[in-house]
Amino acid sequence: MKARTACAPGLAAMIYLALAACGSAESARAGDAAPKVADAVTFVAKPNLSPTAEALPRLVGDAPQIAAINADLDEIDALDASNLADCDGGEWNRWILKPMTGPGYVTFRIAQDWYCGGPYPATSQTALTYDLATGRRIDWADAIPGLDLVSDSLEGLPDGYVVNVHSATLAGWYGPKMLADPDPEWVEQCASAFEPGMLVDQGFRIWADAETGGVSVAPDFPRVSQACAETATLTAADLRGFNADAKLIEAIDAAHAAHNWVGAEQAGPGL
Repeated sequence: MKARTACAPGLAAMIYLALAACGSAESARAGDAAPKVADAVTFVAKPNLSPTAEALPRLVGDAPQIAAINADLDEIDALDASNLADCDGGEWNRWILKPMTGPGYVTFRIAQDWYCGGPYPATSQTALTYDLATGRRIDWADAIPGLDLVSDSLEGLPDGYVVNVHSATLAGWYGPKMLADPDPEWVEQCASAFEPGMLVDQGFRIWADAETGGVSVAPDFPRVSQACAETATLTAADLRGFNADAKLIEAIDAAHAAHNWVGAEQAGPGL
């Protein structure tokens, strides 16, 4: 089983619910409360990996791009199913969110927590966005060239693995956003995690997010700093400033206006 970051019990579940709550509150503040329209992408459910571990849905369609995306989703589910099987007698929870369901792109977020022995339970948060025109995971370095993103190497990693990205430019944008948080107590507790020297080599997860109306960014902090791993949003203005692909910006704007996402409140009861 691949090593993952350990953390407090149930943290992935709490993050899952908190993400949905924050997104809903943000939409409410913006007066964006229109009913959700039909998804631009249609999905078919797959049997759960276990009674407490949701499987990724698959996209409906016969196009080669859809087949390629579904094949990648097969590999991701197979990797997590193998890790789950190795956790014999333990507890494993897995939740799926769909922050963007077209047009142009589809995003999945996978939240997991498990305990398979040892001193601590563990958690992981994974986000991946597919380009529906190519059938491949979006190449963020090409999509947002102004961020100078570099992806972690996949060498030696199993099929289906999702790597983080690194960027001094992204770190320089993210740190000040966090230090400007209106909660002074939280900022004081987390300030050291946002120092440039701490973030310059930090891995980040990024994904197209129709609910927030931008590209969401979250650091992959170790267990001791998980409480500081807040998500920030690259807005359309930010994306233009970093020379992002105009098609990506337009697609996210259209998806936000159409409410093309599935959060916790639409995904059904929690596990």
